[in-house]
Amino acid sequence: MILANHHTLVIILILLLSLAGLADALYFTFAYYGRIRHMKWIPEILCAREGSSCVTVVQTPYARVFGLPNSLLGAVYYALLIAWVGWGTPVGFAASVGDRTSIYRIGWLLITISAATVALGFYLIYALRRKLHVDCPLCYAGHAINLALFVLLILNFTP
Repeated sequence: MILANHHTLVIILILLLSLAGLADALYFTFAYYGRIRHMKWIPEILCAREGSSCVTVVQTPYARVFGLPNSLLGAVYYALLIAWVGWGTPVGFAASVGDRTSIYRIGWLLITISAATVALGFYLIYALRRKLHVDCPLCYAGHAINLALFVLLILNFTP
């Protein structure tokens, strides 16, 4: 019974952090495409002003991986986690190729993607602090969310 409650708590935390991460990623995606200055409803405390550190960070080369905004890739990652929770946190899925059916494990894929987000996050924090000399509270929040999700995913998939 305790294990079931622990698992449920971990899943709820993954969902809540994924939703917060998605909101953060969407904010930066809008900033990347120059849509923040047009959003009057966003409080200035969230770096909504033109020329703020959060808005200018997305204009640097560090804001892109594979030619896409980091935040857009983050939004896809968080949406994947939200969908995974919505599907009932399946361990894997079956796929048939010809006469052979295989079970593909989702857990290790999610943990690997999560580990990559954490590794990239450490590099981006380094770039913010040492190369750009900028503080970006929402960037730090996103990286903290990714680290917490990584830990929670490991807890979820280990007995």
